[in-house]
Amino acid sequence: MKYAPTAHMNLFNVYIDLQKFKKNLCLKKYFLKNPMERSNNFHFYHHTNLKEKSTFFPKSLISQEINTFEQMIMTDLGKFKTSTKSNNLTRKEREALKGLTSNDKIEIKPADKGGGTVIMKAEYYQEESNRILNDANTYKKLNKNPGKDIQEKFVRYLDEGHALGILNDQEFKYLKVEHPRTPVFYFLPKIHKDPINPPGRPIISGVGSVSSRISEYIDHQLQPFVTNTAAHLKDTTEILNVLNNITWENDLFMVTSDVKSLYTIIPHMKGIEATEHFLRKNDILQPEQIIFILEGIRLILENNYFYFKNDFFIQLNGTAMGTRFAPSYANLFMAFWEETFLSRYANNLVCYKRYIDDVFF
Repeated sequence: MKYAPTAHMNLFNVYIDLQKFKKNLCLKKYFLKNPMERSNNFHFYHHTNLKEKSTFFPKSLISQEINTFEQMIMTDLGKFKTSTKSNNLTRKEREALKGLTSNDKIEIKPADKGGGTVIMKAEYYQEESNRILNDANTYKKLNKNPGKDIQEKFVRYLDEGHALGILNDQEFKYLKVEHPRTPVFYFLPKIHKDPINPPGRPIISGVGSVSSRISEYIDHQLQPFVTNTAAHLKDTTEILNVLNNITWENDLFMVTSDVKSLYTIIPHMKGIEATEHFLRKNDILQPEQIIFILEGIRLILENNYFYFKNDFFIQLNGTAMGTRFAPSYANLFMAFWEETFLSRYANNLVCYKRYIDDVFF
């Protein structure tokens, strides 16, 4: 076996990859000798596969062959001269980047659409952020950090779910975030709407927050219901296949539209009502688990707090762009509206499809 290093190989990274490879070999050997028994026991509640990453490593199965293989790789790698220069930028380019990152008079953000990078005046970024956050119907400024009180609410929620058996042990352990991060607000500039003074799409970065994994759990539970809604579109390929099966007639009109600021305009009660409607349409979930999921959604919606420029805020209406279950939740809200509103136009609709808030009919 030959290993062809690049000019700027990182030997430490190669060593780490080699250890992972050894671990995978040992795990394969272990489970070949000790196959996992698949339980056919009936599960009263619908569980997910969410769990912490396993650290199990049966080191006793490291054979002489594996050790010899590792020694040969490391010996071969030691013969190569590796360059410490891994920067592919010129000195002036590096200086320019350093200057941009330390310039407090500008803000650099990715564009909301199109894949571009936008450099804005810090003054404009602050003004647009204030415009978004001053919407009293959507956001409220807080006097203190509510993190501790909110964490206690989520701990009680998870403890109750675990005690009832709705959450199994691995789910419970995975969902409880012991040291949560505070969610942070920022916005993505919509340069496709105004390249000079782009309006912002509000995003709340909640990675590692107290609700982040619960949101992931809820999304896992909602996904099957979303994909079974009548207007659901998976991707561009699906709409092309749909169109391919439609015979165009002279009196047909093709229409595209979208919902303005869908995520932030969904009233909490209406969104929960729509979600409950679909969760109760069949017998997939037990009533207690439906109540548990709806309570989790309510907790996340009503405790969606975040930090921006030394101040704490809480979102009063809608769901945050950035939380994991938001697309599924918005999908079910739209599907509920379609069931109650579009039926009166059913005879005139040849085709009606939707990707979250982008509608085609």
